[in-house]
Amino acid sequence: MKVDKYTKVLLTVIAVNLSILTLKNLEIFPKAYANKPANTLKTPVNTNYGLVPLNEDGSITVRLSDYDKVNVNIVGIETDDEMEVNIDEIGGGFVRHGGPVPVVIK
Repeated sequence: MKVDKYTKVLLTVIAVNLSILTLKNLEIFPKAYANKPANTLKTPVNTNYGLVPLNEDGSITVRLSDYDKVNVNIVGIETDDEMEVNIDEIGGGFVRHGGPVPVVIK
């Protein structure tokens, strides 16, 4: 009985696929074709302007007239500072309040 059911399922799948291919070739379903877009924006070929003026070598001239100094020196971070951490879930499982968090060291 198991072989008979397997054969029926396999033949059904083949029949459905052949039916789909036949319907596709008969063009019962309308096809949608994209048109090539018309180039409505005519730009001169030899210009030295993009969105900003370009130099002859293709570079852009940038002048900084005013800027604020930003101090990026970070001072006072210690490795033994305590950080408050609130863990709600580990691996999809809820962590009970006050209980130890299981740790596996590999």
